Amino acid sequence: MAIDFLVRYPDYLAHELLNRYEHERRPEQLAEVETIFAADEPDVRLVKMIRWHRGAFQNIETPLAILRFHGLVRALRKSGGQRRHDFVVEPAAFAFMDDAIRRQPALAWYRDRAALVMSLAGFRSGSSLKDDQYLHEEYRDAPLGTEIPSIRDRVLDRLKRLRGTP
Repeated sequence: MAIDFLVRYPDYLAHELLNRYEHERRPEQLAEVETIFAADEPDVRLVKMIRWHRGAFQNIETPLAILRFHGLVRALRKSGGQRRHDFVVEPAAFAFMDDAIRRQPALAWYRDRAALVMSLAGFRSGSSLKDDQYLHEEYRDAPLGTEIPSIRDRVLDRLKRLRGTP
């Protein structure tokens, strides 16, 4: 869910990219954030999630069942009696994605965004990513059962400060 959250909330992703930029000072990181805002992604691409007991929530059983039925993912066995959703993406999923993008090139955004989020996440766990999300008062203080609010304006102000523009 933490990875999905960063895809669905471009403003939170932009914030994480700015964090990385402040540490590494690589111009392409700042350019990626500028691209997010130039395309109005925090408004156009936002797919809101509900704040629940352990953070952002979406019932994923139905979508995962559909993917599993079509042989696109395979569930890993549960260990230690924990209820987890660990899946392996099967090769058929990549072929399906390539075909879908060939037929509808605009879908490449999702592939590219997922790759960006995964490169940002690196080897961090979902729990570690979620811990960073709780650093935002908008996320942390959202009442249970309500939509997690955007941080668009705050991140845009931060971007302007880093660029040195008023």
